[in-house]
Amino acid sequence: MSSPAFPPSIELSCGPVTAVDLALFAAAAGDLNPLHLDDSVAREAGFDQPLVHGMLTMAYVARLFTQNFGSSALLALNTRFIGVAKRGDTLVLSARLSECDDSSALYSVRGTTGAGSEVVSGTARVGLQAPAPEALATP
Repeated sequence: MSSPAFPPSIELSCGPVTAVDLALFAAAAGDLNPLHLDDSVAREAGFDQPLVHGMLTMAYVARLFTQNFGSSALLALNTRFIGVAKRGDTLVLSARLSECDDSSALYSVRGTTGAGSEVVSGTARVGLQAPAPEALATP
């Protein structure tokens, strides 16, 4: 079912997620919830470390596809957060080809911590990138 443009599986490891990663994402996204940034708030909520933002996890999933297919190839991304990642975790993201045609492919997505706890699942549709306009120009 795969094609040269769409491999049967892809994988990306991100992390370990640091306090700096969380602070930079919080500032960029405007999500300053202390559960992601403050050790004592995380402990009060029952976690030993601050939690990774769900949207940062989703951004890492998007990176899985943009690094493999190019920056404009990601056509749709649907995710479901099924667990939590904490500061210090490495996220292991994988995708398996579900279907493809000549111009696009659908992948099922799974993300776990390095320890194997599931954190995200979903699907992504990617398309073939058109060549850059300068690549089409003839001398």
